Amino acid sequence: MKTIIRTFLLIVIIFGMALLADQIRPLKQLTLYLNEHPRPYTTIAIVLAVAGWALLISSFILGFWKKGRPMSEDETRQYMQGSGYRRFSGLTAGREFEVETTFRDIKETIRSGSWLRDAGWWIILLGLLGLPLAVYGMFGYFIVIGPPLVKLICAGALLYATFRAAWSFWKA
Repeated sequence: MKTIIRTFLLIVIIFGMALLADQIRPLKQLTLYLNEHPRPYTTIAIVLAVAGWALLISSFILGFWKKGRPMSEDETRQYMQGSGYRRFSGLTAGREFEVETTFRDIKETIRSGSWLRDAGWWIILLGLLGLPLAVYGMFGYFIVIGPPLVKLICAGALLYATFRAAWSFWKA
């Protein structure tokens, strides 16, 4: 019964937020403008998302290539069992890589310029460049095409994530 009440309250809150968001005049004007002229903004958002994903996937490929190590057959079997595969036969093979760092390490590497000499940092920096581009592109796309409530939610999420990441990086 609690679940039904919570779900109902969530629907009421979202519906109320949608009605309120539709009453904000600048947001309504922005929505009308973007509905009439979506082309350049959707293109920018899609290009950002594709470039971000390309950099992110490149960092994973580079990580597997430079830092990866073959998994033992037991590690591969354990991984396969944890991922939902119930039964398999024959030899198994896998590859993994693990990179762990902190914002403080990243700041120090950028300040010292050691990332130019150590290709291991390229993996991390490519990922750190690609992830925000992909996130901004995907959220930006929904900001462009979405109704006012979606614009508010996506813009709020982007602002919050940007602020928290910048604050954490600055404090490190």
